[in-house]
Amino acid sequence: MRFAIRSIRNGIAWWMGMSCLFSSDCLGDFLVYTPPGAKAAIVLEGKTKLHSGNLLEFTYPGYPSVAMDRDQAVVVKAPTRLEEYRKLWFDATKSNSVDDYLKAAHVALRHGKLKEFYECCSAAYKREPNHPTVVRLVEARAKIKTPVQGFAETETKLRSITKLASMKVAKSEHYLLLHDIDGESSASRASRVSKRLERLETVYESFFLKFALNGIVLEAPSEPLMVLLFSEEKDYLRYATQLDPQLQSAAGFWSPKDNVSVFYDRSSTDEMRLLTALVEEMKRAKLQARGTTLSREVAQQTNSLELMVKILKDELDAEVVSHEATHQLAGNTGLMPRGKLGLSWAHEGLACYFETPSGVSSGGVGALNPRRLQGYRRLSGDPSRSRMEFLVSDYLFDPKMPSSSVVDAYGGAWALTHFLMETDAPKLTEYYRRCAELTVEAEAGIPRAKLIELFSDVFGDMASLERELREHMRDQKTDLERLREAASP
Repeated sequence: MRFAIRSIRNGIAWWMGMSCLFSSDCLGDFLVYTPPGAKAAIVLEGKTKLHSGNLLEFTYPGYPSVAMDRDQAVVVKAPTRLEEYRKLWFDATKSNSVDDYLKAAHVALRHGKLKEFYECCSAAYKREPNHPTVVRLVEARAKIKTPVQGFAETETKLRSITKLASMKVAKSEHYLLLHDIDGESSASRASRVSKRLERLETVYESFFLKFALNGIVLEAPSEPLMVLLFSEEKDYLRYATQLDPQLQSAAGFWSPKDNVSVFYDRSSTDEMRLLTALVEEMKRAKLQARGTTLSREVAQQTNSLELMVKILKDELDAEVVSHEATHQLAGNTGLMPRGKLGLSWAHEGLACYFETPSGVSSGGVGALNPRRLQGYRRLSGDPSRSRMEFLVSDYLFDPKMPSSSVVDAYGGAWALTHFLMETDAPKLTEYYRRCAELTVEAEAGIPRAKLIELFSDVFGDMASLERELREHMRDQKTDLERLREAASP
């Protein structure tokens, strides 16, 4: 259950005119809230309760409840992503069909519900343990649970690569992480580091499970995957730009050469510091307002903004970690081997597909990514850039392209990967393998015509595929669009 920042022009003003709430046992509460002084609204999925005195209580999973004036927000009742899963699970229990259980498992994984995913897998196993997909899932699960070896050697290697001997070390089942987080309580420091490792492990597990569900069992790394975490953005940028000046604008990266994923704590950015400072200023105002007629209003605004800032920070961290961790996994599981040809559209499309997007009510593997969807829509609506040949030949990722165009190329890569992962993942995996077999014989690289020929050889007629892609993407809706449809008469 996640939140989205959206422009008021995209429909919030329309909601503000609504005078009724929709109610049903199978619907959830979506809170549309505009922070004080902001020009954008936030959509949060959680639970609401209306109290006397026009007071609205809102509970967001994993965070304390906050109260606000009912007039500050709009509550829209709409079907939740979890309800989509529950319906499929109910249908599967009635039919007791392995295929129905696996269909529900797909939806659970898409919405980041690993507990529900395993619930489906367990039921499918009990029903038909020799079903091919069930067998692959069991094999993938065994690979996930196989311990990696060589933590001491990996730590020595990582310190040698980074030249950062003073950094502290932390470990999880499959990752070794060096960090410089200090200057706070040991409990808080441990929480920040452990949360990062937990996210990495979730990506690791989901990566293997998704491919197994789609017909492919990947090879598991035999050594810990290496990660570097900086406490401050400025230290991260100093390190990153020494490797490559173009990393100046990157919120995180994976280095194929060193095989290291590098991140920083997003709370250290100038934007987050400004938001944190605003929260602290409002806290002081809340204390000063005690005993006055403004006490309740100031307290509500302060508590609400503090909640939004905490969620925003977690969202940004989750998005970057899942994106870069996917690059690292693709390079270490035989999918897109390090040292082989790596097409930007293929690498970035897969990373965008697996990233946990900020801006959705429930994000997991293959979740609808509003930012990428908007990029795809801009790209597909521009005849000068929309041809699939431009994407699969990496023309749209050419360094000479303007940055705004490359942003849309990411959207196109996400859309094509989303479509192929959902419709023919084995063929997409075969395409990755064929790309890795290509050799670059000259500085100019592989001719774009050859890349287009390879794509067509694997997937067939490109014009037909492009029509199917457009049909697939027409069915993809953002949370805001879903809510608007749910609220329509």
